[in-house]
Amino acid sequence: MRDDWKDKKSEWSDKSKYNSFNSYKGLIWYDSHYKPIAKWFKGETKDLPAPIELSLDPTHLCNFECGHCNAKRYLILNPDEVPSDKRKMTKEHLRDIIDFCADWGVRGVCIGGGGEPLMNKNVWDLPSYIASKGMKSSFATNGSLINDYIANEMMNCRWVGVSLDSATKETFEKVHGINCFEKVVKNLNDLVETKNKTGSKIDIAYKFLIRPDNWHEVYDACKLAKKIGVRDFHARPADLERKDFVQAMELNYNLEEIQKLFFECHKLEEKDDFRVFTIMHKYNPDFTVKHSFKKCCSSPLMLQACADGNVYVCADHRIEKRFKLGSHYPNPKEILNFWGSEKHKGLLESINVDKECGRCTYGEYARQIEELTLESREEDPMCVDFP
Repeated sequence: MRDDWKDKKSEWSDKSKYNSFNSYKGLIWYDSHYKPIAKWFKGETKDLPAPIELSLDPTHLCNFECGHCNAKRYLILNPDEVPSDKRKMTKEHLRDIIDFCADWGVRGVCIGGGGEPLMNKNVWDLPSYIASKGMKSSFATNGSLINDYIANEMMNCRWVGVSLDSATKETFEKVHGINCFEKVVKNLNDLVETKNKTGSKIDIAYKFLIRPDNWHEVYDACKLAKKIGVRDFHARPADLERKDFVQAMELNYNLEEIQKLFFECHKLEEKDDFRVFTIMHKYNPDFTVKHSFKKCCSSPLMLQACADGNVYVCADHRIEKRFKLGSHYPNPKEILNFWGSEKHKGLLESINVDKECGRCTYGEYARQIEELTLESREEDPMCVDFP
């Protein structure tokens, strides 16, 4: 392998610079959300705009046992012993919260989060319902439960990400605690075939969370993703520094070798409709967590609703009592009673980012809000009214 990788370390190719992982897309929300959020923090208005996205956790159940799982601490292992309204959202409530969010102005719904969402059959037909309300939807899934019905429903989604985190059944079992690599690969193949048959514009992603025990397979996984026919291959480090991380694992990555593998992965997308994303801008070069912001000011861009009936500050602090905002069950309209309240603002202002937060999903957006609106001395530093 030549040393070309040293001269070209990029997260995506030039042809793919307009993509969902490019956090500079946050600048399109400058007028609609960044400025109003800043005015709200400064006390210049009591109105906080509706979030852009609903992050929906329809269940706290999972059929995998991933050591790096960000929901490990609250996954339900004995579901029969837990009331149904605390482990699965009902079909009626799911539609109620979608109806409410559509009327409120929320634009997208990510179905995933606290467990494997497809373990709640009430979400199987949710994408078409979300589409009927004029919103976009997506699924984050381990892919093991996808069937023909679900695959056809997913064609209503903007994107679906399937987490394999490996290229072989041996590593898959080590990472996920279950032996069903071939099944997930088959389901992913079926999903691609369904896309080809229907002409859907859905983006299907093969996802790879990098751990010290699987990084060596990232290039082989990328080759497999291209062979299957997905549009995207997405690799990023797993957050092993979270305070709730239960699987002991040192950050003993071979960073130079990983960068070489990233470089080879990007070469696979040449001359094809195949995209590779090796996301690093939310981390330091050594894969440790990076905080480029001081205040939790980007969390109002999304609404985190969990299967326990509660709303939390963000996706990174689900089911943590300190970060609970209020309840969405049984009446989602109750969200309006605490969204943008003094309690909401006070909670965000009290968060010590460096001590209480690991990798921040929306950290780059927080940096943009701070630099453009909270810290800038100019009313309009980008002069947005002129091209």
